[in-house]
Amino acid sequence: MAIAAVFTLGYSCTPDTPEEPQKQEQDPKEPADTVVVDSKIAIDGDFADWSALEVGTFSKSVSDPDAPWEGVAEIRCYADAATVFYYIKFDQESLEDAFELDPNDMHLRLCINTDGEYESGYTKYFLEGYDFIVEGTFADGGVFVDFDGVLHQRINGDWSELLNEKSGLVIGKGAGHEYEIALDRAKFNEVASASSVPMPMGDDFQTGIRFYFNGWEEFSNMPNSSVDEEAGNGWGYLMRVHTQK
Repeated sequence: MAIAAVFTLGYSCTPDTPEEPQKQEQDPKEPADTVVVDSKIAIDGDFADWSALEVGTFSKSVSDPDAPWEGVAEIRCYADAATVFYYIKFDQESLEDAFELDPNDMHLRLCINTDGEYESGYTKYFLEGYDFIVEGTFADGGVFVDFDGVLHQRINGDWSELLNEKSGLVIGKGAGHEYEIALDRAKFNEVASASSVPMPMGDDFQTGIRFYFNGWEEFSNMPNSSVDEEAGNGWGYLMRVHTQK
């Protein structure tokens, strides 16, 4: 039986960063109504439904032991016609150390490539370029908080804000050392299609996640398995995701 995943309107502050996305000519859309979709995944901080997914229906990346970070052990991505879901399993000791070192905001960026072309977009932190980021806070005060995010697109060498916080684009919850996020595909494609450089998400796309703590210090980068031994920077290829229908 399908489980309802409810997109509620939360709030979080997107902080300044050393590479703060730049607004361009497009104005962020106004918040929309709450969206309800049916799916096999519920964003409720209970991760048993991820174990129920059939092997081959989701993409998975496990941290490379030779990567420069240990903060995240594993990520997964599952997409159906309505929603893109992310699962994150943190290294428990690393997460607890981060909470103790700096109990302030911890942030992440969902990095998404939609055009199937890997040389354009933003080409840092992964071995392939990506077109969009969703940036937001997932922990504050040493505990997980509900995720909300700002959507940016890479246009003409700068980041352009397409959707602001409280838009209902994403929701996320965590418990223990696990976290899950849902992204509303209809809302994403509405603004991605209306962009000055239209790049809606199709059935096949690529994605990765970057994590930050302690004043935007890198906490992890996933996928982080690099085939370039000379680089040694933990920049991996983006995960390939195919939509389940």
